[in-house]
Amino acid sequence: MLQDTHIHLHDIKINADIERFLGAVKSAGFKRLFAVAITPQDWPIIKSLSEQNPEIVPFFGIHPWFSDMATEGWQEKIKPYLGLSHAGVGETGLDKARKNIDFTFQEKIFKDHLNLAKDTGKPFMVHSVRAWGEALLLIKKHGDGLPFLAHSFNGSREVMLEIVKLGGYVSVSVKQFLKPDEAFKDVFTAIPHDRILIETDFPYQVKWTTPQDYIHAIQSGYETAALWRHEPIENFIKAVYDNGTVFTDRTLTR
Repeated sequence: MLQDTHIHLHDIKINADIERFLGAVKSAGFKRLFAVAITPQDWPIIKSLSEQNPEIVPFFGIHPWFSDMATEGWQEKIKPYLGLSHAGVGETGLDKARKNIDFTFQEKIFKDHLNLAKDTGKPFMVHSVRAWGEALLLIKKHGDGLPFLAHSFNGSREVMLEIVKLGGYVSVSVKQFLKPDEAFKDVFTAIPHDRILIETDFPYQVKWTTPQDYIHAIQSGYETAALWRHEPIENFIKAVYDNGTVFTDRTLTR
């Protein structure tokens, strides 16, 4: 019942490698992979993969690093992809570390994503670097009432609690469990039990070598997370999987 709530399958560039990877993770007990687009070129790849593999939950959007790829009319072009019953919006958000993309333009594109989520009744996935204050303000105004996922969260307890208050789920990268960090441990153990998600951001934070290396990394992350929260590993895995179900619920209303 393992689940990865943020993975970039399209960045395994060779189809045979994607098939080998998916075969290995399914055999290892993975039941759900949130496959996330970062550019419009990724949308048809992720759509096809999700149609062939029921374990894949597709997310369609434009990453803030690539906001300049949001050409005129992209909001209409994405709608057929969001028409998939189990699709979500994203990866979207704000990133102040990315100086080559005007921040005001990032905010506009993020707002467009939030409006798409609202119009279609879809959950959404948020990337935020040094910009949670601005991101949360836009979510309050344009995305309030929809479940959303805070991707690779590594912020303060105060921001985490605000995310939860707005209906968000806190997705933590397994990379955070591979190094001792007491400040992060304090934040992680304070996340409400029903809002925790675990991800890899593969193949970026967990590198592409072999499927077995990926499987070992996420299993180790789950084990450490359960240890930190003083929970039996089986119970923790089930709870995190159950938390992810809100993003696959086909009955979200507009």
